[in-house]
Amino acid sequence: MKILVVAATHRDVKKLKDRLQLIQQHRPYLSAHRYGNLLIDILITGTGGVFMAYHLTKILGTVSYDLAINIGIAGSFDYFLEQGFIVNVVQDQFADLGVEEKGAFYTLGEKEMMDENSYPFTDEILRSLGNFEIEEIESLIPVKAVTVNTLHGSKESMERIKEKFNPEIETMDGAAFFYVCLSEKVPFLQIRAISNFVEIQRIESWNIPLAIDNLTDTVIAVFDELRID
Repeated sequence: MKILVVAATHRDVKKLKDRLQLIQQHRPYLSAHRYGNLLIDILITGTGGVFMAYHLTKILGTVSYDLAINIGIAGSFDYFLEQGFIVNVVQDQFADLGVEEKGAFYTLGEKEMMDENSYPFTDEILRSLGNFEIEEIESLIPVKAVTVNTLHGSKESMERIKEKFNPEIETMDGAAFFYVCLSEKVPFLQIRAISNFVEIQRIESWNIPLAIDNLTDTVIAVFDELRID
């Protein structure tokens, strides 16, 4: 089985790489690994939807994969989703792609600048294809996500996102990953670790080490289910 793991930064996959056998370092942002009988490529795209879309589309155009997995950290809008929790993103949406008008924000669909049900969208939402009968994935909390290009710096912007989209988490590249995989018809999963709550940015309050540790353990558990010894 050939798997593509996609992450925004090297930090997100450093501990995962330590638990895999390195086969070849193709480029600084692309490496090939083995875990049992699994062949696993790890792609680092950079932070943000544009970089995710470019690098992911480029590699999917040259290599065939049985499964793509997007991993990384996320901010939580729901205080039930505590730091360190691992979640399975089942739907994602671009939350800052649209039009500002008279103090309000409208999506492209609301302004009839796109067909809100044009593939791969349903009501402008991108939805996962399922858990593929992977028990580790089925045990995770399913969440709704939004993707933004700018981390919030005001209560007003945070409340606007919460009121309009009612998300549980946010990332800076998840919807781009969904969009490319759905468009290219590649089976995919998005697994995220909660590192912080979405609030006025206080980086010192984030718990990235805990999030990365738990995320790594979860991804290895998924690999353990998929591999055949």
